[in-house]
Amino acid sequence: MMLVAPAIVHASEITLVPAVKLQIGDQDNRGNYWDGGNWRDHDWWDHHYERYNNHWRARYEPHHDDHHDDHHDNHGHHH
Repeated sequence: MMLVAPAIVHASEITLVPAVKLQIGDQDNRGNYWDGGNWRDHDWWDHHYERYNNHWRARYEPHHDDHHDDHHDNHGHHH
């Protein structure tokens, strides 16, 4: 059995260099938010995360403008 160093995983915080950590919700100097794997702009972040009990959590309820069921698109078009 080989011992392998842990791969980078999606974690709530990572260490880039000693004593410097990124946590979910941290912002860079351009105002983008860290989501644990990528920097996200404010609009993306606002649609996917919310503040809860003094920390960030993923939103579970889809926003009204995200996805619509196809059968709702043809209101009033009865043949």
